[in-house]
Amino acid sequence: MRSMVLDAYGMAPKLVELPAPKPGANEVLVRVKATSVNPIDWKQGSGKGRPILRAKFPNFVPGYDVAGIVESLGSGVTKFKLDQRVHVRLSGTQGGANAELVVVPVDELVPLPDALDFAQGAALPLAGMTALQGLRDACELPTSGASQRVLIVGASGGVGHFAVQIARSTGAHVTGVCSTRNVELVRSLGAHEVVDYKSSNPWSGVTQPFDCIFDTVGSSPGDYLSKLTRRGVFASCLPMPAVFAHAALNPLRARRVRPVLLSVRPYDLGVLDELAVRGLLRAVIDARYQAEQLAQAWAHSAAGHAAGKIVVDW
Repeated sequence: MRSMVLDAYGMAPKLVELPAPKPGANEVLVRVKATSVNPIDWKQGSGKGRPILRAKFPNFVPGYDVAGIVESLGSGVTKFKLDQRVHVRLSGTQGGANAELVVVPVDELVPLPDALDFAQGAALPLAGMTALQGLRDACELPTSGASQRVLIVGASGGVGHFAVQIARSTGAHVTGVCSTRNVELVRSLGAHEVVDYKSSNPWSGVTQPFDCIFDTVGSSPGDYLSKLTRRGVFASCLPMPAVFAHAALNPLRARRVRPVLLSVRPYDLGVLDELAVRGLLRAVIDARYQAEQLAQAWAHSAAGHAAGKIVVDW
């Protein structure tokens, strides 16, 4: 099977032929139709994720988001059928997405709704689940009937643009922070207000504090705590050491700081699929690359200017 691999840390995966895997008991072999790029992919591949996130060489196949079709079934699998459309965020820490075929435990796989194409299906899992868990679990935002004021920092990015839409779907009042060129995009995703951090006085129009601040770009809590209500929550899905230091003080103060660490939950991917089918959530695709262009896709992501998601077609 065609596979994009690394034999050592770097930013230039190469196209090779590897033996096709076979599913074992309670596993499904998926033919990959699309993957999406997340920073974890190139950070792991380049070695920037060490020592926490290492890659096993040779023939390390990077990537975690997959959309495709069921190629074959292992023994005991009854939940899926051949040629069924599916998507998944691969669990574990050893990737596997950027190949023609990948084996997935049956309990991790989720049917891909007919309303979503493979690009949308690949874009959704990691970033979408991170946004959902950050808002629902860390920020304690109800899934409906919300009245909270929510600030999304990095509102045009992969996680951020999903967070804007999810927060809006709950009924919350949503403010997004982004650069000038993405203001209209963030507004189109449902933000009631948009803060252009490149303007001369970005916070001049913000007069009320926020119940929840969801940071998706690695901000320091100290820059935002004053913008919270007395019992507000600052949550970050890119938690720097300052986030953990502030979180240690949670028992001593009303304002709380929480890291958001993704938990791979097929149920949550199903929640996102339902929102998408209802027209409340969509992936903005910034760019699409062919499989052999994975290095260019990584470079695009690493530059830090993508709006929404980057998809790799197989």
